[in-house]
Amino acid sequence: MKLKRLFKILLATFLSQGVTVISQLLVPPFFLRYYGSGISVYGEWLALSASVNYLGMLNYGIQTYASNEMTILHSAGDNDGAKAVQANALRLLLGIIATFAAVGALVFLIPVTSWLKLHHVTPAAAQLALYLLILQIAVNMMFSLLTNGYMMVGLPHVGNHMASGQRLLSTFGMAFAIYHHASFAVLAGVQLGSLLLFSLVVLIHVRFVAPVLMPNLRYGSWKGVTTILRPSGHFGLISLGGFLTWSMPVILLQRTLGAEVTGVFGLVRTVFQMSRQILMIASSTIGQDITEMWGRKDWVQLRRLYDMSERVVLFLIPVVTVGTLLLSPLLFTVWLHKRGMYQPELCFLMAVISGVLGIKEHKTQFQSASNEHDKLSWIIVIGYSVMLLAALAPIHYFGLVGYLVTWLVWEIIQTGMVLRLNERLFPAEYRVETKPLIKLAIFTVVAFAAAAYPAFLEQRLSLPAGIGLAVGVVLVLGAAAYKVFGLDDVANLLRSRMKPRAVTA
Repeated sequence: MKLKRLFKILLATFLSQGVTVISQLLVPPFFLRYYGSGISVYGEWLALSASVNYLGMLNYGIQTYASNEMTILHSAGDNDGAKAVQANALRLLLGIIATFAAVGALVFLIPVTSWLKLHHVTPAAAQLALYLLILQIAVNMMFSLLTNGYMMVGLPHVGNHMASGQRLLSTFGMAFAIYHHASFAVLAGVQLGSLLLFSLVVLIHVRFVAPVLMPNLRYGSWKGVTTILRPSGHFGLISLGGFLTWSMPVILLQRTLGAEVTGVFGLVRTVFQMSRQILMIASSTIGQDITEMWGRKDWVQLRRLYDMSERVVLFLIPVVTVGTLLLSPLLFTVWLHKRGMYQPELCFLMAVISGVLGIKEHKTQFQSASNEHDKLSWIIVIGYSVMLLAALAPIHYFGLVGYLVTWLVWEIIQTGMVLRLNERLFPAEYRVETKPLIKLAIFTVVAFAAAAYPAFLEQRLSLPAGIGLAVGVVLVLGAAAYKVFGLDDVANLLRSRMKPRAVTA
């Protein structure tokens, strides 16, 4: 693992997650401020966007498999093979984009507003917005293939910068459009336009900086396209699992509980998604190293990377999730100017879910980056499908709390399954241990038990008192977690890597 490259990737990931946080901080308040019935309008926009997000599973499947395989082949010295994978993926994506553009036009025959129970948009505007969202997903497939291709030549941070630039432009464009009370169709058009512009920027950049990444269909063949369908399909299933996790619940809540509850769910979830960016940085930064070590079968270094990254993530999970829970009243006040939206029972459940997700996402990184994800894909899709069906009764009787409890139970079960897959990823002599996770489970239960009373108490505390309480709890948790999860070893490793090496005669 090259420390210099790791820091470059870490910086790019920080910037990428920072852009995500900016988007999450900027767009929802604009909806609430510049549209009448803002939270309902925001809920309807979430539902409309969620209704086509499942199409993105093809994007994740193709570009993730292709970029991993290109990197593995390039690391082994097979440049022609890497170019062939890129060309085959490009052929497949061009076919998908053409299909989306043609078949997607059928949305103009669908009663979108009645299906999604939309009341703040006309039928024609909803249909046009939906079609533009479909085109956006199609163009994003090509853009993602281009930006992830930088990983092949050891420049994943450059691809991250390009993707961050596109999302930043899209965010500010959305905010500007919302400020002017733009229709849903204009908002979708802004997102599509930013993708087209940055796709052109990437093509110009690789032509001069990394010509080997310039797409060329002549390296591939239609027969070669069929070889990437099956492994890409498993990544696609993982992406479908993402749709079932993040988008399908929005549609389900919109149809059962209405736009206002959907908006509240989206805002509470966004708060903890913002905090989880910190956990995702620790996990996603090591993606390229996992792929290269897997390609070389360097089990010693891969096992060491697993151990060190696990310690960092386990340290962060209780500190970040409990800290976010206790700072939620401040976030709702400063972010939305609506402290009354802080509901401790919803935020507490979402904090626990966020912590479990942090563990799972770190572990699945090893499956995805090594292209050993076939079993994982079926666990995710089948599991979330069953979870959503099982949530129908709790939603009916207990509302949003019923859904969150059902979601939490499934995330705990699924994390246990992922841990078993991680154990099988390594040879027997390098098998991973479960002892650190047992310590995390005990530590987290104690941390959340201690935070439960302050979380409910903060409804009555002033903001300064709540901030002081949150900071005090986080400092105590951080000091305890540092010792419990052995962060001294990680700190010593980084210090030793940064010391100048002595020159011996």
